[in-house]
Amino acid sequence: VRAATPVVRLWAMPVGGLSEADVEGWRAVLDDSERQRAARFVFERNRVEYIAAHALARRLLSNVTGDPPEAIRFGIGVNGKPELLGGGRASPCVRFNLSHTEGMVVVGAAAGLELGVDVEAIDRSVDLAVADRYFFGAEARWLAGLEPSRRPEGFLRLWTLKEAYIKATGLGMSQPLDEFWFEVDATRIRFTPAIADDETAWRFRQQL
Repeated sequence: VRAATPVVRLWAMPVGGLSEADVEGWRAVLDDSERQRAARFVFERNRVEYIAAHALARRLLSNVTGDPPEAIRFGIGVNGKPELLGGGRASPCVRFNLSHTEGMVVVGAAAGLELGVDVEAIDRSVDLAVADRYFFGAEARWLAGLEPSRRPEGFLRLWTLKEAYIKATGLGMSQPLDEFWFEVDATRIRFTPAIADDETAWRFRQQL
C-alpha cells in the first residue's frame, strides 16, 4: 500500500467448498466481458474462483462508492492495471486490486492511494530455483539461510510481497524482480538505483 494513513478495506472469502452452481447467481453482477472470460476457463474450480473474486470486488467497490455492484465499470490504466471508471457516485480516486488462489479470493480497495494484494495457498508447490534466477541476491541468501523445511513458506512470503508491489504499480512482470527487494522480517521494501521510488511511502502487511 502506498500512502500515509489511508483506510484500506480488505475482504477475503474462502471458496474451496463452492461449486459453479453455488456462484451462478453472482454472474448477474458481472458485465459481459467478465462473463465471457469466466466461460473460457476449462476447469470449474478456476471459473468459481474468477466469478467469486469479481463479484466480491464489485460488492466491495459498491460498499466504498455507493454505486450498485452491477453499475461498477472498469477500465485499464496507463500501466495496464485495472481501474475504476468514473460515473454515477464512483470516485475516480478509488483504487482496488484482487487476487485468487485455490480455495481463497481476496479484494482490497482504498481511496487516494495505489495498492496491490496477493494470496497464495501455503501448501502449493514452489520452485525454489526461481529465487536464485530472478530475485535480488539478498532475498535469495535469506531464503537459503532458512531451515530446508521452512524454505517453501519463505519463498511464498517473498513472492506475495513482490507480487503485491508490482500489482500496486501496475507494471506486473514487466518489472524485473531483482531491481527491488524485501527485508522480510521487517516487511520493508528496498530499491536498487534502477527504480526511482520512495521506500518510506510503502506499507506492507502479511498474514499467514
